[in-house]
Amino acid sequence: MERRIQGNDAVGSNRHGIHVWTQAVPNLAASILAICIAAVPVIPAAAQAQADTETDAGRTDPIQTLDEERITANAVPTTAAAASQHVTVLRRAELDAFRGQSVADILSRQAGVVIDRSARSGGFGSLYLRGADPSHVVVLIDHVRQNDPLSSRGSAVDLNTLSSDDVERIEIVRGNASVVNLEAMAGLIHIFTRRAAPGASAGGSVGGDALRGGQASWSGAGLRLSATQRDDSGDAGAFNRTRAANAGWEHDIDDVLSLRAAVRFSDSDNRGFPDDSGGARHAVVRDVESRRSDSRQFSVRGEFRPAAGTLEMQLATMSRDGDESSPGVAPGLRDPFGLPSIIARTDYRRDEMLAAWRMALGESTLFTAGVQHQRERGRFDSVIDFGGFLLPAAFELRRETSSAFAEARWQRGDWTVQGGARYERPTDGENNGGGEATTHPMLSLQRSLGDGRGQWGASIARSSKLPSFYALGHPLVGNALLAPERALHRELYYANAADAAWPTRITLFSARYRNLVDFDAGPPPQLVNRARIEADGLEWRSSHRFGNDWRLQLDGTWMRVRDPDGGATLRHRPRLQAGAQLGLPIGERRELSLMVRHLGRRFDSSIPTGDRWLGASTVLDIALRQRWGPVQYVLALDNATDARAEESIGSEMPGRRLRLSLQWAAP
Repeated sequence: MERRIQGNDAVGSNRHGIHVWTQAVPNLAASILAICIAAVPVIPAAAQAQADTETDAGRTDPIQTLDEERITANAVPTTAAAASQHVTVLRRAELDAFRGQSVADILSRQAGVVIDRSARSGGFGSLYLRGADPSHVVVLIDHVRQNDPLSSRGSAVDLNTLSSDDVERIEIVRGNASVVNLEAMAGLIHIFTRRAAPGASAGGSVGGDALRGGQASWSGAGLRLSATQRDDSGDAGAFNRTRAANAGWEHDIDDVLSLRAAVRFSDSDNRGFPDDSGGARHAVVRDVESRRSDSRQFSVRGEFRPAAGTLEMQLATMSRDGDESSPGVAPGLRDPFGLPSIIARTDYRRDEMLAAWRMALGESTLFTAGVQHQRERGRFDSVIDFGGFLLPAAFELRRETSSAFAEARWQRGDWTVQGGARYERPTDGENNGGGEATTHPMLSLQRSLGDGRGQWGASIARSSKLPSFYALGHPLVGNALLAPERALHRELYYANAADAAWPTRITLFSARYRNLVDFDAGPPPQLVNRARIEADGLEWRSSHRFGNDWRLQLDGTWMRVRDPDGGATLRHRPRLQAGAQLGLPIGERRELSLMVRHLGRRFDSSIPTGDRWLGASTVLDIALRQRWGPVQYVLALDNATDARAEESIGSEMPGRRLRLSLQWAAP
């Protein structure tokens, strides 16, 4: 959990391990890691939100529809109109304005989402959704989970290592209202890689801060290939590079059987000042931290459709090798001992299997039952340099988890009821993190008000996350007796008619997290289950298409996130976020888009400065898209007013940047 611990205890941060280590030095001449939780396999989460019609100016190439009528966040297929979750879908036409930027840059412009460090800082881009910890958000790429329980930042995913040029669609599911997404306690991000229509496409981006990017893809006869590379730089040696190659194969056998296979290779290289160091402005040690990773994933999905129902299956494997070298952080106002330098290497692999049977029970009920099994293996090797001596710290863990779930949706007249339960049991008794079997229910209720008056809905769901390998196995501060983190999520919404002049959705949410992993200074220093947070808030979104075809979208979040025990101020949780986007067609195949995003003041902490509040910021982005024949041009001015604020202490948010992108698609 991200929290500030009072007294002489540690101040948590994204880099859980390094920061807790520092506080243990005066007690045991060692250091410690403050961890969150590793996520277990999750069925692909997807959702259909309200979407504006795409214009020719917004298209780079024809876009293949990807289950856009199905809400796969639920085991039972659900249409957009019936979804109880608050969902945002970003399609290729909307992503075109962000060509050359990272996925973190895109997500930071969405309501309820905070990214603590941008790609240009070279730092780790952690995502806070609805005020929850980054480890409470599951990230999928093409149905395969990316969260790594060996990470020293919990199981958070570095979104700066993903390029928008590699993405066809992003789905943001807020909250937890499904038994299949059990470990996505705060929500889920599902990223689909490029899926162009038959033919070839290629493009590139250039811009300030040494931005360089390239993309190429080809699709035909059931086969697709794509590759991307993106480089970005910042102040004082900050650097970000990400590369990826994707391949996919699809084949349908009559109307009975569909097969899909996908493979992905990616690597990243990031250099920036360590978390809590005070960034380029305040860091005393001027050497930068280096993080490299190589990831590989492969999945096979099948759908068999006999007369009696539908059988869905998925087999997937993901592996990641990481290499991190940190120079440490000098002693400062908050910590008289600072952080030692550390070299760490990780090797992680996850294998998953999922099978689900879906069938109709009469005319009003749809039922799904399924099983999941995952096998994880992780090895962590590190050497910590305390100046006078080197301390090795290594461990290796394995874990298997089996699950069964059932979910049903009943619809009669204006009422829809959806409910289900999941039974989950870690089958490796030695490293299961509390290891007892758990059952978690969910229930949602919706009612259509008829006659264009919209609908309302309410949902409640329980979820949990097993402790990360890092929290369980670290030889100095790990605790094999840690229990799973738990959450209770409640949501109430109203949405007017989709064909209203101003289609609008307003959502009230409340989440209670308990048993969160926290640091106990001891002696001996150890990770324990004791922390809690409460998150309550209001979300809104609305849009309007004017008679001259101008399109306006408004969204925002107001929330209160607190420690009910009154002892902690949580980092990177602004009270208010709000945004507006205006699309202006200004000629044939030409469109100007303006985006304004406001981020409220938020709390942060660093070793050289101690605790501080970061000022609010309002950023304007401008993009002009023009299509000439098979080529689309995007000329963008990011942060057009050159607004100045800190994204974290000592790391300024990216300033004004001119960005040019070209994309060619075979006619």
